[in-house]
Amino acid sequence: MRTLILTVVLTVLLVVPAFSKADESDLRLSIAAPEASFARQKTRHGITTVRYASRTGLWTTTQWPLVFRIESKTAIGFVAKRSEGKEREAMVLTDPDECFHLGSLLSDLMPPIFDFTCTSEDETYIEVQTEKFDVFKQFDNETTGNDAIRAELVDDKFSDPTPRNTPYLNLFGEANPKPVGPKTGGRPPPDPGDPGPFEPDELDGYGYGVDDDLSSFVLIADVGGARVFDENFDLDPTVIRNMAGFINTVSAEDLDGKSQTALTASMHILAGVFEPIAIIDTDTDNPSFDYAIRVDSGEVVNFNLDEPYPPDAPGAANAFYDELLSQYYPVRVMIRAVLVNGEAPKFIEDMNGDGRFTAHDVAAAGYQIISNEVVTVLTLTHENLLTISADSKCPPRTFIHGDLDDNGSRGMLPACILTAGSARQRRAPR
Repeated sequence: MRTLILTVVLTVLLVVPAFSKADESDLRLSIAAPEASFARQKTRHGITTVRYASRTGLWTTTQWPLVFRIESKTAIGFVAKRSEGKEREAMVLTDPDECFHLGSLLSDLMPPIFDFTCTSEDETYIEVQTEKFDVFKQFDNETTGNDAIRAELVDDKFSDPTPRNTPYLNLFGEANPKPVGPKTGGRPPPDPGDPGPFEPDELDGYGYGVDDDLSSFVLIADVGGARVFDENFDLDPTVIRNMAGFINTVSAEDLDGKSQTALTASMHILAGVFEPIAIIDTDTDNPSFDYAIRVDSGEVVNFNLDEPYPPDAPGAANAFYDELLSQYYPVRVMIRAVLVNGEAPKFIEDMNGDGRFTAHDVAAAGYQIISNEVVTVLTLTHENLLTISADSKCPPRTFIHGDLDDNGSRGMLPACILTAGSARQRRAPR
């Protein structure tokens, strides 16, 4: 075990036994949950992809676990660096000159010098801070994790041009477009000179972009708010958001039962994180169709329903909403993840123009890939379609009422009426 202390500014602690020096990282990324039927491995252009198959699985759009495991047999240890009341930590994977530098960990706080005897920074590392739980509207620990990244996990103000750190829509002709997708909890700061009142910014470490506790992680999904679109819901097909900021918990194992140093990144999937965004118009001028829908910036689809518009009464809207949701559920969602050396990008661009966003695009943008890529395709349906309830089922937060035919009206949606003492049932689908 090696320990180096610079008492005035920095502290470093290697908390695992030193392994023999490795010229290259042996980092392995896997998906621990949800369960897969089997996995296949393929290497292309130097990047290995492990694809997990879950052909018989079915998940709802919320309340399920997505857990990644990061393992290395040759990792050197964990480094903690403190400066100006801030702490940054990293899992060091390789150090060819056996002289710790890692100045880039604190490059935004002080000059990038760590060990004055080192001539340069040659380490490969994952910036990581163990974290109990991040979720919207719960203030995060301000002294640990990357505070500069945490400050960016707050909804920005709507501005041009795209991409923005938060997806916005302006479907109602209002002065200020509204953020859509999952709840992130944060608020942008007020305009200078605006008297308010304002609530304080909620630095909860939860939102779109790079994760403040595992900033080397890239998480890609092809659904909902992960995609980049303008306020009119028109898609930019060349770029997508890093969704790693929705990781809730990061934990570490100094040495596990297989003589590996390991990290676990866990997400408790909440509403909207991996959920398609649908705009519904219930008042169209088309004489052949009563309704129109647009899902995830796709084409407008006109349709009719078998269920009539329900009266305002508990439970009356259930069949109506179920039929609306059945227009686009179940949905297939592809999730990809990979790790890079240092800090990951906020956005991933389609560098080769093939219409997909993969680890190859991350590498082509200049980032050093330090793990294999993992991929899984999950079938998701909405909880309402699996639930029996005497109450009226409420529409999901990503089910948005809008005017799709420009006739000046978006119609009405039935009210969500809840009664006291009612119950819901949900059975596992077979």
